[in-house]
Amino acid sequence: MGQIRTYQTDYLRTGSEQINYKRFDSDGVYIETVDDNILINCPTDVVPLDRSLQKLYDKPLNKVKFTSTLINYNPKTSNSQFLFDDEGWVLGTGGLNHTAATVVEDTNYDVKALSVNKFLTASGSLVTADIIKTKLSDTTIRQSLPIIISFSYYIKDNAIPPFTTIVGDYRFDIRAKVDASGDGSVDHIYNFDTDEWEELNGQSYNYQLLNNETGKWVGFTKTIQPFFYRNAQGGLIDVFDKEIEISISYPNNLDTSDQTFIDNFSVSEKIESNISKITNVRERFSYDSGYTGEYETESIMSNELKNNIGFFGRIQGNYKRLRDGAGKTLEAIITQEIINDSRDHLTKYEGDFRNVGENNVGLHNKIWVDFGADTLEEPVSCYIDAMTFNVKRGDYQIRMHVPNQDDDYPTTYKSIAE
Repeated sequence: MGQIRTYQTDYLRTGSEQINYKRFDSDGVYIETVDDNILINCPTDVVPLDRSLQKLYDKPLNKVKFTSTLINYNPKTSNSQFLFDDEGWVLGTGGLNHTAATVVEDTNYDVKALSVNKFLTASGSLVTADIIKTKLSDTTIRQSLPIIISFSYYIKDNAIPPFTTIVGDYRFDIRAKVDASGDGSVDHIYNFDTDEWEELNGQSYNYQLLNNETGKWVGFTKTIQPFFYRNAQGGLIDVFDKEIEISISYPNNLDTSDQTFIDNFSVSEKIESNISKITNVRERFSYDSGYTGEYETESIMSNELKNNIGFFGRIQGNYKRLRDGAGKTLEAIITQEIINDSRDHLTKYEGDFRNVGENNVGLHNKIWVDFGADTLEEPVSCYIDAMTFNVKRGDYQIRMHVPNQDDDYPTTYKSIAE
């Protein structure tokens, strides 16, 4: 067993714990490296209030299990919830019987967005005009993969009950077109009757979505056949990604005052895989008996599946700590660190605190519980697990734990694909 903790305690007594952060802009371009002192001292910087500080112990862990479930689609639209307004979309323009489509916050509407606080809305009716479509240059698909079209819609009848302006069904028309040649204009269209792609020569095909539901969100999903760009002999002309245009029309049979709302509009590739999930298990050796604690978590992300190009949640690259001689997967490292922390009873703290220091407390900070070596002094600083800040009272509710970063505890590690 190494004595890394001894060196950590000596370092903390110097009054700082420096961490280097690499800062990137929104496009992923490196800007600078920031050297930051993240150490917060309790009780010098944060003071426990009203005897609320509690010291807790969790039992040691025998096994840690990470399960990643593969989702069977790969989203190709990056702004499905309209968080970035009309980025990636072409919105419908207004006319005699319908208004221009706009992306708005739901603050001033009694209809609320499904995912964040924005949706697309327009009023009126014209089934031959598009209320929204994907921007061709921003939406690409791979050949040979089925395409999933999905969105949610809400029709608001603005007549005063018990009256209505909508009699019978309303209809959306959905169209799918592809730019196969790469010249920036669509040249193939999907025939929803034959479920085939055709070269575009002036014909028009659409899928008619009929409904009579009003006053509620309705979900819709439609899978269409893969696109193949073939020559006269049936061979693939090329295998490159193709730009696709999926459009939704204004509904018909609505009054000019009736409103349409669209949310969660996405175009995805359907992925077929011979596995549905991967489970990564780290466990103490069988002779290390007497412990029964287990920790389990689930995710849609995985570094173990970094070479599976069909898996949307794959995390690429190899990773290692300073102590590691070779690169490892994130799952291998994280499960080892959890076992390390819980090799014995895990020490945890929770309570209410008042910040009397010069710096704000954030989740990136670490808190050293240090009431003096003769009273209570933890050998290392705590990681913050959860934190709530009450603006009115000016105090924090914090949950944290004491890590154990001594030498890696002996374990076995395996990944199981199912």
